[in-house]
Amino acid sequence: MNRKHRRGQKGKPSNHEQEDDLVLARPPETTQPQAKTLYEIAAERQAALTPSKSGSFQRLPSKDNVVNVMVGQDGKLKTLDGSALPGQELSESVSPWLDTLLLATSLSALHFTLEALTVHQYADELRWKHVLWHTVLKAFPVLTLLVHFMHGHLLSLRTSKKVSDAIAGLKQLLFVAVANIAGCYLIYLTNDKGYMAVMKNAPSIGTLWIWSVIELGLAGALVGVAGPGIYAYYYGYGIF
Repeated sequence: MNRKHRRGQKGKPSNHEQEDDLVLARPPETTQPQAKTLYEIAAERQAALTPSKSGSFQRLPSKDNVVNVMVGQDGKLKTLDGSALPGQELSESVSPWLDTLLLATSLSALHFTLEALTVHQYADELRWKHVLWHTVLKAFPVLTLLVHFMHGHLLSLRTSKKVSDAIAGLKQLLFVAVANIAGCYLIYLTNDKGYMAVMKNAPSIGTLWIWSVIELGLAGALVGVAGPGIYAYYYGYGIF
């Protein structure tokens, strides 16, 4: 503000004097607010994302609709009282086949790789069509049945928790036995048998060994690898 403006404001009331002259009154009351409330905005957003039948805002579920769950030893969700979760039966009737196909496909790819490496090591010419058809027509169907059976999908029986735990323990013992036997036999096969026997049996035995080690987890995998390691050391087979 320059000097001219300051001279022009001389004689005018100060800001405090102007505030004292203001008339205090209530603002005019409106019957309907102009802007939407937060509740209305949330209701519109909820209806846009998951519209309900009534079109109203869906409130949080009450305590009667809350289900307390826990994670079991098999990694699946279970209720505290042992009852089935809503929609669990439907998901269990669909997901086992997806689980079987994914694991069987991965193991078939492993079998294809092992057979290609074995044939390439001993044979003069690698016939990819023969290796592919052998994997698709033999390895994949057998692995699908084995995985489906060992995961309890082929024969799904409703049993108590104790029986289910006992069956799971027996499966772990079976995988330990298969891992040790397959690993030891694979070492014996690749060192003492001819090239025809190696090309014919090594891919299948190697796939079973790796699958058993994967199913055992970390602690069981150490047991499945320790057995073949002790076997190779005892009979003087070189690791490298």
